[in-house]
Amino acid sequence: MFERIVLATDLSPAWDEVVACAGEFKALGCNQVILTYVISVKFMAGMEGMLQAAARPKLEAQQQQLEAQGLQVTVETPVGLPADSLNDIACRYGADLIVVGSHGQSLWREGVLGCFTCAVLHNVQYPVLLLNIRLKTPGQPGSCEISRTEVLRHVLLPTDFSEISFRALEYVERLALKGLEQVTVLNALDVPGGEAYPPGYQDMAEAKAMDSLNAWTVRLNGADIPLVNPVFDPGHPLPAIIRILESQDISLIVMGTQGKGFIKEIFLGSVAHNVSRLAMCPVLLIPPASR
Repeated sequence: MFERIVLATDLSPAWDEVVACAGEFKALGCNQVILTYVISVKFMAGMEGMLQAAARPKLEAQQQQLEAQGLQVTVETPVGLPADSLNDIACRYGADLIVVGSHGQSLWREGVLGCFTCAVLHNVQYPVLLLNIRLKTPGQPGSCEISRTEVLRHVLLPTDFSEISFRALEYVERLALKGLEQVTVLNALDVPGGEAYPPGYQDMAEAKAMDSLNAWTVRLNGADIPLVNPVFDPGHPLPAIIRILESQDISLIVMGTQGKGFIKEIFLGSVAHNVSRLAMCPVLLIPPASR
């Protein structure tokens, strides 16, 4: 499913833990990792060589860890903005997935949340897996956030039934082949009121949404997913997603980077960004097919 993965390390201790269990990606089809460390030189022009040399020992150590887990590894140290550099690397290698962390060193975190999520999602051609990476609690056994049995335990699939949502649905169906245990399908119907809409419009919109939600449930049941939970919420998408995250044990969110109609910019500018920022579980973001 994800044969080639761009693993965007920031060389922080938290990323050491991700690298240590990156072999779990093999369960999702991965056999090649492009270990990428972006040299961002916005305020450090002329220091590219020194920064690359300083990063080399750490990258070599992470490469060795990955290879010891049976992965083919290529190391890249592009110079430039994280967003553009990662997209270029993914394009050059024909990657199936870009993996980035939503936490790490301060400059990288700002780059990922400010530049990557808000800017690259407009143009990225590949699915992006955002990991909320964090250090183990001292004295406690570690756990691998990207373990197949952990990630595929319970997927949340928010949808507005747009074309990009159908792409996200297709990825969930592909995950079902890898052992997906449970899916919650969420449709939050944020219908604006006012005199601009005819009487009964909201009722008709809700009825149509329920029909679509039922059809998605039938389709996912047909993918041999053991448990599919349809959820309808007559409100704004972001609070609806947060309520699900707070009330259920979600292990992965799969969602498109754009919606349709009057919520198109909400999904791109607010929902995808804020879910990526707030969710403690991994988030798999699916871009439009036309990119």
